[in-house]
Amino acid sequence: MTFSIGEIHPNTPHLLADLAELMLAAGYIGRTTLHKNDIESLLQQGTITAEELDEEQDAQEEASALKLSSAEKSNRLERQLEDVLFQFAYRSKALSDYYPFIVVDEQIELKPNLNERERVYKLLLSCSRLRSFEGKGVPQRWAKSFARLCSTAMESLLPPAATTRIFDANSDDRKTYYSTDLKQALRRLGTDLGVLSCVETEIEKCGSSGDAGIDLVGSINFDDGAAVHYAILGQCGAQETNWPAKRLEAHSLNLRSFFTIQFDYPSVMFTPVCYRNSTGEWVDNKHTNGVLMADRGRILNLLEANSSWDEITNADWFTEFEVEFESLQKQQIS
Repeated sequence: MTFSIGEIHPNTPHLLADLAELMLAAGYIGRTTLHKNDIESLLQQGTITAEELDEEQDAQEEASALKLSSAEKSNRLERQLEDVLFQFAYRSKALSDYYPFIVVDEQIELKPNLNERERVYKLLLSCSRLRSFEGKGVPQRWAKSFARLCSTAMESLLPPAATTRIFDANSDDRKTYYSTDLKQALRRLGTDLGVLSCVETEIEKCGSSGDAGIDLVGSINFDDGAAVHYAILGQCGAQETNWPAKRLEAHSLNLRSFFTIQFDYPSVMFTPVCYRNSTGEWVDNKHTNGVLMADRGRILNLLEANSSWDEITNADWFTEFEVEFESLQKQQIS
């Protein structure tokens, strides 16, 4: 497995901060500290992502048209650097119990011995930029681990009587409980939700694979013979920038194609991205509409509320992640 920087987002501080943290955590630069000057080199030499390339080119053309001096042109770069440093400062304060880095002046340093909470942060950080990890099946395995972590986090939103399962097509629950055949899985889901009826004509239109946009289901079966049980539906977006397009996939409105329901079940969008600006507000509120948004910080808080950290870090899937990540660190250092 290898780690590659790939394209960068110079004007998106929360994503640029993730890349900087991963460069440290993965041992990419061969040391445990990363200075503002290292980030400056990254901005000057890195390949800009297509989404922000036009913005950078427009800024350069404007600077040339206005005949700005070198010092004036450098102001834009300085603002980009300051935005990232502010992002580090926010995370260090807001996520202090989970943050595996020390922020000092104009640099961040990877802590030498991470505790269980900080190790979980590292998994979330890695899943926020899976495109940087190149290895057979690695992105898929780590995305699956993210779903397992989110399943545990979602338990904090439900009472003890609830049961949380993973509906994703490749999950163990699909094999052992719902069925790998999506049609049968939807019928099983309808029973768990206590729907009035299944719309068989629509269910039959489905293929045998897939998850109908639902990754997680937390439900309470009242077992009293009456319709409508309580449930929360979840979508897991282990993606750097495309997760907003998935946020409404697990919305109750989409269930109406398959079921006759009397109640719109709440839904949660889980993303490993730290989707905050340096004041703690959402980067863009329009990407949080229609669902309960659970980004990196909220996932960690949910895990804190109702989880045993050692149970998470001792799980086979988490151990597998750490073994793969540590092999990458050794490879980078050597």
